[in-house]
Order: sequence, then structure tokens, then C-alpha cells
Amino acid sequence: MTKPIIAITMGDPCGIGPEVIVKGLLSQGIYKECRPFVIGNAAWLTDAASRFAPNLTVRPIQSVSEASFKEGTLEVLDGRQEDLTSLKYGMASPLAASVAFHAIRDAAQLALLNEIDGITTAPIHKEGMKAIGFPFPGHTEFLADFTKTDRFGMMMVGGGLKIILTTIHLSLRDAIVQLRKETILKSICLADAALKHDFSIGTPKIAVAALNPHAGERGIFGDEEKREVIPAIEIGLKEGIDVSGPYPADTLFYQLKQGKFDAAVALYHDQALIPIKLLSFGGGVNVTVGLPFIRASVDHGTAYDIAGLGVANAGSLREALSLSAYMAKNRRDRSSRT
Repeated sequence: MTKPIIAITMGDPCGIGPEVIVKGLLSQGIYKECRPFVIGNAAWLTDAASRFAPNLTVRPIQSVSEASFKEGTLEVLDGRQEDLTSLKYGMASPLAASVAFHAIRDAAQLALLNEIDGITTAPIHKEGMKAIGFPFPGHTEFLADFTKTDRFGMMMVGGGLKIILTTIHLSLRDAIVQLRKETILKSICLADAALKHDFSIGTPKIAVAALNPHAGERGIFGDEEKREVIPAIEIGLKEGIDVSGPYPADTLFYQLKQGKFDAAVALYHDQALIPIKLLSFGGGVNVTVGLPFIRASVDHGTAYDIAGLGVANAGSLREALSLSAYMAKNRRDRSSRT
């Protein structure tokens, strides 16, 4: 079976995206798992390779069909060939944000046309994107809007854990307000579908984290479990999902790590990200579940403070690319059986 084709979006050229891409594609194992190429600016990536990965050759291409996917060669789909010489590492720029946006949009279009099997995204600078009129909090929401996907979510993968977030970038106060049985049930269903389709787990076991200490201690420490979490779990069970909880978060992630469950549903951002980053800092992967194609991302930002210094860790990029390939193979295998 042919290896999946994975497009890597360049991200913000002024951040560490170009560095982690060129470093990541020096990994010999990557080309054994997939056929990667980059969507972005070939001249900028040529400079990045000369700085951070001098053994890597950069080759511009004008279509996916031109790619040879040879180890040691970074092929860049550069349809715009913009002059980025005015840009500087570590400094936000509308031009940098525009380059990042067009790479994401082009990758999504290729995925919808089935010219590629998945997307791995390098980080964007959210303030810079907002400055050019990008109306979304990040990749996740843009890709959902672009593909007209109503039910989607963020799953963090790393350190042997898979955790889906019910709420994402909200204050803790607002996250609690938005915790309703419908949103929790959506996360349960998305986790179940992703584990089956993208991770080839036939009957996944899903655990739901509690919001309050000791899962509310029967209402002593809060009644959100009784009002919202337990009803969502009961509906999930009726729909044939092997889901249980709510489990106190102070022990759940240890049980998840030990293999008692295949994935957990977290109720707010830090509840998911603390265990992921504790166990796999610099190597975690952010997966958008629910999309019609595979999308995985690094778990870090543009890191302007170290951009251009040559010290960025490419571990998360390598993990995201490897996971994209793995999920694409699983989704293809499942499709061929149906």
C-alpha cells in the first residue's frame, strides 16, 4: 500500500515553524511512514535549511504531482513566490500572517480534493492573524468553517494519553458556564468516532473527568456532575458507547496512563494540557477530530523569543507528522473495508 501524502503548512515564517520543519524532515524514519512536502515560501525555507539543517536540499514544486518525496529533499509547494526579505525572525508582520493563512487554506483545499491524505500544521501567530482580519481563534475553527463541519473538537495526544477537550480557550469561569450535557456528549461521541476511525480501536473505553474535587462528593463540592456530566454519560451509554465516569481528575489521568481507558474527556483546557505537557513536553500533538480529513499540529506556539536562534526542538513536529501518517493509514484501511 502506498504511503500517505502529508502536507506540512509552513506556519508563521517569523516564528520557529521553518526551523522545526527543516530539522524534522532530517529524521530518517519520517519518509518510511509517509510522503511529506511543505506548503509555504521556498526561498524562506531554503534560508532556514541553510541555517538549521544544511544537509537538507530544498526543491520548489508547483503541484503535488511534481513531488518525488526523496529523503534529504524538502519539496515546497510555493504558488505565490512572495518576497519575504523584509521579514525578521521574532517580529510579527501582516505579510508573515498572510503567508501562514494561504498555506493553511491551500492545504485544506488539497485535502478536500483528495490530493493529499492529511495535514500537519506549524504554528501561527494569533495576534498577527487577527491583525489581517482572520476571524478565528486558530487553525481548528478555521478548518471547521472551511469544511462546513459542525461537530469538531481538539484531542491532545502525547505521553501515552489521548484526551479530548470539551471547552478550549475560555476563562475557567466561562468554561464552567458552557459545560452542558450536550457539549459533554458531543465530546464523548467525537472521541468514540476518532478512536474507531483514526486509531483503529474497535470498542474504545472512554472516561469522563469530573469538574469538581472528588467528583463533587455527592453535591458537597458542587452539583455540575449530577446536573450535566452524569446525564451526558447516560445518553452516551444508551447510544452504545463504552463511556464511564465522572472520575476525579486527580486520579483519572494516572488510570489513563496505566491503560484502563483508551481516552479521556476533559472539561476545560488545563485539565487536559497539564498531564499531556507533564508527560510529553515538546512532543505532544494537537489533533482536530471531526474533520473530513486528518489534521495534526505541534503543541507549541511560534516562540518568537527563540525564533532564528537554532535552539527550537523539532520533536512535536516529528510526532505530529508521524501521527498524521498513522491516522491517515487507519482511515484509509477502514474505508477500504466498508
